Amino acid sequence: MTRLYYDFCIGTANQNLKKSLITILNETGFYSSGEGKNIPILLRSLHTVQPWLVVVDTALPPGNIIELADIIEQDCLAAALYVNTTGISMNNYVVLEWPVKSSVLSAVAKALCSEFTHKKKLRREITALREKLSERKIIDRAKGIVARVFSLNEEEVYNYLRKKSMERRITMAEMAALIIANPDSFYKQ
Repeated sequence: MTRLYYDFCIGTANQNLKKSLITILNETGFYSSGEGKNIPILLRSLHTVQPWLVVVDTALPPGNIIELADIIEQDCLAAALYVNTTGISMNNYVVLEWPVKSSVLSAVAKALCSEFTHKKKLRREITALREKLSERKIIDRAKGIVARVFSLNEEEVYNYLRKKSMERRITMAEMAALIIANPDSFYKQ
């Protein structure tokens, strides 16, 4: 079985906490790829590095840690684990109270990365399905135009679109978009 290696960014201004977290995660196969001593620097690091995991100290200055958590979640920047050093309540996020056993931290970090991998895959699939649906709508709209202009049945319209797209070496969706943009420029041949 292949061992997975995940990178992580760490967000804390506390050097002792940073050292402890990096040591624990490195011992379990994670490797550090970025850090931030404050929220803006951490966000920049997340956008640049695009790690699998971000471990954030709830005392990270300045500002609202829950707003940071919302940004990380909404933008799907990384799997996020919050180390609670301030006693703040973060009900919607994965939070471990500090100090935490290294085995617990490692297990939670691995589970979060596994879940994040699945989440990214689902997002890619959803995006691909939305694109296909959009293309299908464009093609159907163009088929309607061609059918009206040339009085063709559905099979003849499909063959017409396919032939024209192959002649131009473009996809059927691109051909359909051209037809929609300028229906008068296409004639039956």
